[in-house]
Amino acid sequence: MAMRRSAAADDFATEVAALKKQLAQLASSIEASAKSEGGDAVRAVGDKARDFLSQATTFVDSFSRDVRDVASDSAHAAVSHVKATARESTERLEDAIRDRPLTSIAIAVGVGCLLSLLLHRR
Repeated sequence: MAMRRSAAADDFATEVAALKKQLAQLASSIEASAKSEGGDAVRAVGDKARDFLSQATTFVDSFSRDVRDVASDSAHAAVSHVKATARESTERLEDAIRDRPLTSIAIAVGVGCLLSLLLHRR
């Protein structure tokens, strides 16, 4: 689970670095076009910018889905683990009570007396 998150974070960092590089190239291209070629170049840069924005949007959507899926899987696994642990603990307690009923009663009386003493001292 931690490795999945780490790999996703590494992939995200790599993609962010690539996006930054593309943004720098786009800025350079806009600057060069504005200085030299005029209207057609500006339209071409606009088209590139729209393509880049589309790619960035797709990447962010994909990454957010991946993060949501990992979080959901982790939550489901944790809930399943807690349920299984609670079920096992309950079964062990029931078995212990069946195996030693007098000991269980003595422990319950002792805990009740202890709680009674603690609560009456206040």
